[in-house]
Amino acid sequence: MLRKTLIFASMLSPLVLLQPAVAQPLLFAPAAVAMQEAASTPTVNINTASAEQLAMALTGVGLKRAEAIIKLREQLGTFSDANQLMQVKGIGPRMLELNKDRIVL
Repeated sequence: MLRKTLIFASMLSPLVLLQPAVAQPLLFAPAAVAMQEAASTPTVNINTASAEQLAMALTGVGLKRAEAIIKLREQLGTFSDANQLMQVKGIGPRMLELNKDRIVL
């Protein structure tokens, strides 16, 4: 039994002493990452989109809130600033921050 243990230990010792392989981090150019993020984020023009388009493209906006956005758009004529969306009940600074890259005027 002792002989088998010594043989096994002698076979494993070179493996333990070897330097482990170190994974190199992947490097991405910031522009490539930004372009990939922009391509994956759908945009929506809040002055021309339908309620269904608004609900699909904006985070935290369902059909009822999208209809409220359209109602406000009809009252204002057109949106001149995305911050005007905060006049809609349920839309605040946090929701605007989540959707700022998706909103087009």
